[in-house]
Amino acid sequence: MTRVEEIKSKKSVSLFIMLIRWTNEATRRYLKVRQCRVFGTQATEGCNFEESSPAQPKERRSWSPTEDVVLISSWLNTSKDPVVGNEQRSVAFWKRIATYFNASPKLVGCEKRESSQCKQRWHKINDMFDQIFDQTFENLMIHGDEEDARKKRKKRAFIERNREEGHVRLWNDYFSETPTYPENFFRRRFRMNKPLFMRIVDRLSNEVPYFRQKKDALGRLGLSSLQKCTTAIRVLAYGIAADTVDEYLRLGETTTRKCLEHFVEGIINLFSDEYLRRPTLADLQRLLYIGEYRGFPGMIGSIDCMHWEWKNCPTAWKGQYSRGSGKPTIVLEAVASYDLWIWHAFFGPPGTLNDINVLDRSPVFDDIIKGHAPAVTYYVNGREYHLAYYLTDGIYPKWATFIQSIPLPQGPKAVLFAQHQEAVRKDVERAFGVLQSRFVIAKNPSLFWDKIKIGRIMRACIILHNMIVEDERDGYSLFNVSEFQQGEDNGSSHVDLMYSTDIPTNIANMMNVRTRIRDRQMHQQLKDDLVEHVWLKFGREDDNN
Repeated sequence: MTRVEEIKSKKSVSLFIMLIRWTNEATRRYLKVRQCRVFGTQATEGCNFEESSPAQPKERRSWSPTEDVVLISSWLNTSKDPVVGNEQRSVAFWKRIATYFNASPKLVGCEKRESSQCKQRWHKINDMFDQIFDQTFENLMIHGDEEDARKKRKKRAFIERNREEGHVRLWNDYFSETPTYPENFFRRRFRMNKPLFMRIVDRLSNEVPYFRQKKDALGRLGLSSLQKCTTAIRVLAYGIAADTVDEYLRLGETTTRKCLEHFVEGIINLFSDEYLRRPTLADLQRLLYIGEYRGFPGMIGSIDCMHWEWKNCPTAWKGQYSRGSGKPTIVLEAVASYDLWIWHAFFGPPGTLNDINVLDRSPVFDDIIKGHAPAVTYYVNGREYHLAYYLTDGIYPKWATFIQSIPLPQGPKAVLFAQHQEAVRKDVERAFGVLQSRFVIAKNPSLFWDKIKIGRIMRACIILHNMIVEDERDGYSLFNVSEFQQGEDNGSSHVDLMYSTDIPTNIANMMNVRTRIRDRQMHQQLKDDLVEHVWLKFGREDDNN
């Protein structure tokens, strides 16, 4: 596609009126050229209206400018037929044009033209007009683009922000030997302890070139790593606009956005393998130990979905992403454990999907189906089971890997089970609440247009959340796992350490495991056994109370 054709396709609607104005000029240019050039094998400058022209057998008469104008008018008026327009047979169409042409009062006394002559002459006029029109259009576009560029060109205002002063102020407030603000202020404003933040800054400054402090052409130092990382943390933690940190940290709005984008990319690249990992054998054994301690042997967490409002969702997508409140949202499916660690995060489905639709797209059971998950063995009410499960709310299907509460419990056993199941299942709800409290950007409506950038921000927030959980969970966890040691007999739930996850799978094995996961009969049997187990474990305590 040529440049002219590309311009036509993009700007034809907005420049329609301007083109009409230029059409008259193109026509005038054509007529001017026509007066200088006369088509025909014997070109003459004489007028064709003279009746005294010498008669020559089969002489080709040249067309005068007046005849050209009358021919164009004849073609236009004949094409205006309200019934058929120019959708006519060629012979009949050009006969009508010739009749209209010969009947014109401007050609009184001139020799009449045949339809074939009119047709040939029209094609020559059309080709010449197209050349003049395209040239005029191209000149107009080039002139218009230069004019638009001149109008849009603005002088960029330079603001001397004194970035060195921002770094000195930040250092004295939080990172010097005698900081202005104590540790608890740092923890509240940075959402993490200072050693963890400095660990992140060191990794980013050493492995991500953007966060290294550099010198400009004049030898002046640029923004420090502390300024860039603090800027990104403040935007994530408070959900503020990009130019809010300008007065304190001395960063412009555009630089703040770049810091945020490079920060989340760096967090994902450097820490996702460790803090968005699958549970290791030690992690799985610890989760099983805590699950059995809380009255649910074989339970490794709870699963649920959260919606993040997308304020700047493209208009064409709003119908796909809006449900209920009418505001577009993006869904996050997550699995959380007792310490609020998020083990599984699936972000991106549109907000019109409910939890079941998201589950159909989710890779939460891919490792089990492919045979990459460790083998688990646990006993409930004297029966042996080999599939770990999640606690869910009522919308999830009745699979062997999901245990829901009892909607209308009848009898003391069912009531007690419903109370404990709903209490333990709140782990994932608490994780969502803490995640949004720590990083308000995930609580406020997202102002980004790009869904990929929104996904990276959510992924980085989850990684930072897990890093904070690892650093602080010993201080707030309600369960003492110091007695738990891998390899010791701490209960009926165990991970098979000798099980190999490198066994090649085939479609038959995958379908067999998929059937086991969706076994409704196994689900009901496990739920009945858990009801009895919870009653035996906690029933006497409730009776005493």
